[in-house]
Order: sequence, then C-alpha cells, then structure tokens
Amino acid sequence: MKLYTNPTGANCRRVAIYLAEKGISIEAVNLDLSSGELKTPEFRAINPAGLVPVLELDDGSHIPESTAIIEYLEELHPEPSLIGETPRIRAHVRVLERISSDVGVLTIAAMQHTHHYFASRLKQEPAVGAALQGLVDQHLATLEQYIGDAPFLAGDSLTVADIVLFPLFQTCRERMKTPYAQNYPRLSAWYGRFAARPAAQY
Repeated sequence: MKLYTNPTGANCRRVAIYLAEKGISIEAVNLDLSSGELKTPEFRAINPAGLVPVLELDDGSHIPESTAIIEYLEELHPEPSLIGETPRIRAHVRVLERISSDVGVLTIAAMQHTHHYFASRLKQEPAVGAALQGLVDQHLATLEQYIGDAPFLAGDSLTVADIVLFPLFQTCRERMKTPYAQNYPRLSAWYGRFAARPAAQY
C-alpha cells in the first residue's frame, strides 16, 4: 500500500497519528498542497476531489478521505481496537467522531471569513464568520460536556474520535496561532494530554 499525504494537512495528520498509534508502517508519498499537483488530471484520476490523503491499495484501487482510510485500516488491524470493543461503545465513538468531523468543517469555514491568512484568498464576510463561529461553539460545548472528567473523548481509552479532533486543535493553535477553544477547560486539558503522546509528534 501507499499513502498520498501531506505532513501538515489536518486530515492527513489524522491518518499519520492513527498509523503511529497502531504501529502500522505504510509508504508515504508527500505532495505539496500549493504546487497544483493535486489538481492535475493524473491526480484527479486517483481522487476526483483533488485532495489528500488517499490510500492506494496493492491492487491499484484508491480510498480517499481520512476517516474512510482509518476505518479500512482498522478492519485490517483490529487490535488494539480504536473504535471500541462493544456495539454500544462503537456507537458512542461514532457520535463523537461525527461531531468532531463537523466542528472541523465549521471551524475552517469560519476561519476563512475571519483569519488574516485567508484575506487575500477570498472575499471575507465577517458576519458569515460570526454566524459560523456560533455553530463552532455549540459543537465545542457539546464535546466539552461529553468528555466530562475522562482522559479521552469517549472515556478511559483513546479512540478514533480523539484522532479526528486533535489535528484540528493542533492546526488552529499551532499553525494558525489562534486561541482555539481555550474557553473550554476540559477540551484544553484533553489537548494537552494528547499533544504529549509520541504519536502526536508524527
């Protein structure tokens, strides 16, 4: 197998962290997001969306989308389980994974209308950014309630829900230099714990 990826992309970071947590080694092909190569006909034949990550299987077929890649690899390497040992736990993890994915989409959309990084890339509408930020806060408040006093989003064990959410925090706080979710103390503490894990350094 081969993984088309980028070391800084938040969605790519999900897969990199997952692989590190599971101890799985896959050949990585790092692509430059700013070079335009993702939009070439050759790459769009691999992923019509023109995005990474993409997992290339041994038969030459391809799986795009970070969560789909993680789910596929989890089927191949079920131990240790990062999706949950029972149907009830797996359902709970799916809930948190979905909320984490949604808050990622909303956060990036909000930042596109508020952060100076995007000022030269599109016409920013502060009112749109403010409205989207309200939705971001709703999702973060939900996750803050879910995690409670547990070390991980779904309880005592790390799951794919944590892996989906962490790169968003990492991108916003470290790359974009914003005080993302700092008014959510439980999530901030969770972020600090996760950031100390060896897998977070990949």
